Amino acid sequence: MLSRGMNLIAVFALALAATAAVADGPPESPQQLIKDVVFNELIDHQHHGYFEYLDMKRTGDQTVLKAEVETSAGRIQRTLIQDGQPLTVGQQEEEARRLEALLRDPSQQQKLLRDYRGDEDRIARIVSLMPEGFLYQFDGMEGGEIRLKYRPNPDFKPPTYEARVFHGMAGTVWIDGREKRLTRLEGQLISNVDFGYGLLGRLDKGGTFYMERVEVAPGNWKTRALDVHIAGHVILLKSIGKDQTERRSEFREVPTNLTLEQAEVMLTRAMPVDLRMARLDAGNVARPNEKPSNLPVAMAFK
Repeated sequence: MLSRGMNLIAVFALALAATAAVADGPPESPQQLIKDVVFNELIDHQHHGYFEYLDMKRTGDQTVLKAEVETSAGRIQRTLIQDGQPLTVGQQEEEARRLEALLRDPSQQQKLLRDYRGDEDRIARIVSLMPEGFLYQFDGMEGGEIRLKYRPNPDFKPPTYEARVFHGMAGTVWIDGREKRLTRLEGQLISNVDFGYGLLGRLDKGGTFYMERVEVAPGNWKTRALDVHIAGHVILLKSIGKDQTERRSEFREVPTNLTLEQAEVMLTRAMPVDLRMARLDAGNVARPNEKPSNLPVAMAFK
């Protein structure tokens, strides 16, 4: 039997060994780790809670701040500020009429639900590509996060145009080591992505994508930052592009049985918004190794 002193030494040695293992890399292969992460993400999409939050989106030169509420019947929203200025009385009345029309029109409500489910399904399809679509390599630890480099798996054949765009990316993924959840993902198109052998269109090499997620309630993770900057052209050389930055914040969980009528009341009582937030550059979110802003712009969404 070990003495008390020997027991302490043994415990200390085990602790050092565990620390060394974490420092050297994750206890499982990067490919298996990604499979575990994707499993957790897909389970969350099936059983996640519902939230209200602020959403700031910048597309080109236009910035819009909205209050949004999620329900099982879909996500509804109310515009609060456009390009740094609160809505006029007339614009506020127009928003109120739009929401009232939604509550009276079953066809609008059906479209709302289809769009919401479509967004959820699209996210699930993209996330499910990660284990087979890419090859991963351990790239270090950042606090409690595991960092992996990824690149397209040459043996994977993307089943859709949507999948082809995602599969054309290479970059870095960060994973919460305790929860095995995706925290950050950034990538860059490493080659042109052609559609119809280039006859239907092309997305240009060099386009970038960035996503950041955060746990907003126990077991509930939301995307709080999304940047997409991609350019290309379609038939007849018409230029296309996606230059969008989105940030979400002020998450508050709402009841899972919340109705659209109740959500509309919540939007009508939407919180006053500090104009600093609306005027803030929507790109002002700390990237890895960057110093974060002191202003409250951290945001999130499904």
